[in-house]
Amino acid sequence: MTDRTQIKDGDKSFSKLFDLIELVARSRSGLKGREIAEACGFPTSTTFRMLKFLVEKGYLRSSGSRYSLGLGLARLGNLAAAQNPLLKISRPLLAELSAKTMETVHLAELKDECILYVDKVEGVRPVRMGSLIGNCSPLYCTGIGKAILAFLPESQIEELCRKIRFVPFTEQTIRTPDALKRELAEIRKRGYAVDNCEHERGVYCLAAPVLNYAGTAVAGISVSGSELYLRDKTDEFARLVKETAEKISSEYHG
Repeated sequence: MTDRTQIKDGDKSFSKLFDLIELVARSRSGLKGREIAEACGFPTSTTFRMLKFLVEKGYLRSSGSRYSLGLGLARLGNLAAAQNPLLKISRPLLAELSAKTMETVHLAELKDECILYVDKVEGVRPVRMGSLIGNCSPLYCTGIGKAILAFLPESQIEELCRKIRFVPFTEQTIRTPDALKRELAEIRKRGYAVDNCEHERGVYCLAAPVLNYAGTAVAGISVSGSELYLRDKTDEFARLVKETAEKISSEYHG
């Protein structure tokens, strides 16, 4: 066996491990070993060897016949947060924004054609949302996604608009590149984006970009909650979101 073949086999093994972890992470209450093997398309014997390895390392835990995420991943998550300068700067400001609005506040970054949630401060109002730290959501129908997209270089916007699949999540979802580009122009004028229940029914969101020296978005923040509470507070909360995003931007590159 050549060195090149060994490297390729090693790459595949690493990829399988991460595919397995991601699958378990997306489940609500863990998965059985055979369910994991079937979903990943791995041989059963290979799957159980990987599961045994990940449990021993603390990245998964087993309870009965089910596997769920272990504390090893939580430890890595805490270390990643501690090493992320944007997260260290933004955390107290996000908490302050949540306290002022009483709503849930998010921080997210661009990842491919999606946004990746990197922090979340829960509000006091009980609103069910699908956002979780480490989860991804679409660019074109989330407040943060549109806020980031609006403040990217024009060439990057064009490229992303070509790649986006415009899946209609609700009746309000933007469905074409032209409609999205028109909205991005409005977002640039006013400095904030609105998710008018476009991704999740009943969930309204106001978002603003975190910018670097060049005025390009490196992340975005949002206030999200029930449209029953937020819609009437659009002007007030948009101002608060913009002010918080500007503070984070200033400290991040200050």
